[in-house]
This record gives sequence, C-alpha cells and structure tokens, in this order.
Amino acid sequence: MKLPLSLIACSLAFSAFYSYATTESFSATVKVQNSVVLTKGNDLNFGTIRAVADPSGAAQAVLTINPEPDASPVSTRTDASPAIISIIEQGSPASFTVSEAVPNARLSITDPTANILASDGQGLNEPNFIVDEWKYFITSGPNANAYYLPGSPNLTADADGSVEFNIGANLSTSNSASSEPYRDVEYTGTFQLEVAY
Repeated sequence: MKLPLSLIACSLAFSAFYSYATTESFSATVKVQNSVVLTKGNDLNFGTIRAVADPSGAAQAVLTINPEPDASPVSTRTDASPAIISIIEQGSPASFTVSEAVPNARLSITDPTANILASDGQGLNEPNFIVDEWKYFITSGPNANAYYLPGSPNLTADADGSVEFNIGANLSTSNSASSEPYRDVEYTGTFQLEVAY
C-alpha cells in the first residue's frame, strides 16, 4: 500500500522537530566564615627586671613595652618611690598575623580582659604585677607602620586577606598591700585577644 505524499511529509516534519529531553540533579553549597584566622608569632616579653612593690600598694612603678619593631629602647620605666622597676634585660612586643579575612576588610581589636601576672604558687602576701594600657602597632597591610586606633579601627587586611601587628603594654607593680617581696621567679599570665570584623 502506498502512503500519500502529504502523510509522508507530515511524518518527516514531526520527526524533525521532536526531541527527547533528559534531566540531571546537582547541588549548591555556600561556606560561611565570619571569623578570621589569628596566629600568634611571639609572646609578650617584659624582659628581666629588678622589682620592688610599695608595701601599701599606693605607689606603682611602671615598665612600658613599645610595640614598634624598630623601637630603641623597647623597654622604658617610671618609678614611684618606694615602688621600683629597674631593667636588666630588654623585653619585646608580641606579634600576631591575621589571615583568611575578606580582602581589604577593616578589622577591630578587643583588648584582653585579664590583667595579672603571678608567680607559680603565689603566696597570700606576695605582690603580683598588673598589665594594662595595651598598644597595637600595624606592621603590614595598607596601614603598615601606624598605631591601631580603637576609636576609628584602621587594622586593614591586604588584597590577600592578611595583616600583621605587634602588641605592647604597661607592666605595673602591685596596687594591693603586700608584706613579702617579689621572688626571683617568672611571673606569668594568660591573655585572650580578639580580632573581628
């Protein structure tokens, strides 16, 4: 049986315009990283000193560590009789690196809340040291070679999301009454530093 030419033409046209569809699934993800990576380079070192506390705690001698890398001297002191601090060996600032931040982001620094250096097994009447007046010096990034300004944060990451800075501070003799002298030991403390957007 012969098909009419018109029917053959319709069949060919239908075959030409008909297509077979196929599907495939895929996933979508996003990673949230709202915190930066903060890495310590060096601890804060107040050096080696001779220290005498005011037994009443009324007067305080102060040792200052300058956070600038090229500072000379790094350590300076101010006595307040009878409290005394004398420098035997210079100290050095702490150093930190921020990484994995948003490129060119402006970051803020929150001071540590702890402020005491104590000896191991410190006695009841033994004086401690107080750490305060934190100072930050930016050593890399767009604002390198400038002090960090807490009121107008200027710690800015570079194009790779990194920035480095140093930390200095004051070390003061005890402001509490004591009847024992400082011992010939290390006085230490642990501090938490926060860097955030």
